[in-house]
Amino acid sequence: MKTIKVVSGEYQIENEIKRSRFIATAKGEVSQDEAEAFVKSIKKKYPDATHNCYAYVADELGNIARFSDDGEPGGTAGQPILDVIKKQGLVKTAVVVTRYFGGIKLGAGGLVGAYSGAAADVLKAAKILEKKECQRVQISCDYALFPPVEKYLYKAECKPLGFDYNDGVKGEIFVPIDDVKKVVDDLKELTSGRAELNVPDGVSFEALE
Repeated sequence: MKTIKVVSGEYQIENEIKRSRFIATAKGEVSQDEAEAFVKSIKKKYPDATHNCYAYVADELGNIARFSDDGEPGGTAGQPILDVIKKQGLVKTAVVVTRYFGGIKLGAGGLVGAYSGAAADVLKAAKILEKKECQRVQISCDYALFPPVEKYLYKAECKPLGFDYNDGVKGEIFVPIDDVKKVVDDLKELTSGRAELNVPDGVSFEALE
């Protein structure tokens, strides 16, 4: 079973290094289009900044990764930000580090340290979610059968997606892919085989906390 880590929400921190302001903003749960839109929104928010350098990993496998130095010397900004994201094992996460130049040059090494440090600081401040590879399990049963099912689901590692009580009880849950067979077997046993349980094709990564 695969697991991934993503930033939950949007976070920002600010540092000052030799009179230059570094504003780091991180956002998680982003696709490539959403990451690009996020970068544009930060540039629009800070149009007078000297640089808006960024990096992102925009897919669950870590294959879609982009970065930009935005005018800083090559290799001193975007790549260090990306390295921080990857070192922490994060995916579907974007970080923009905005710089207002303060008049004192930092040199290549100083820039790498400033940009990677800002990225690390904002990710340290962020809430990180661990998501597990899951499958949906669809449940349908009579009202009388649902109390033990509900009690079981409360204790199990799963993510209920809500239940409809109009015509019996119908609903769906996300279950870690390695546990699907056990959960289905347990629910069949609890309901003496009278609950209808289906496992549609497809997987997704879900936070089960």
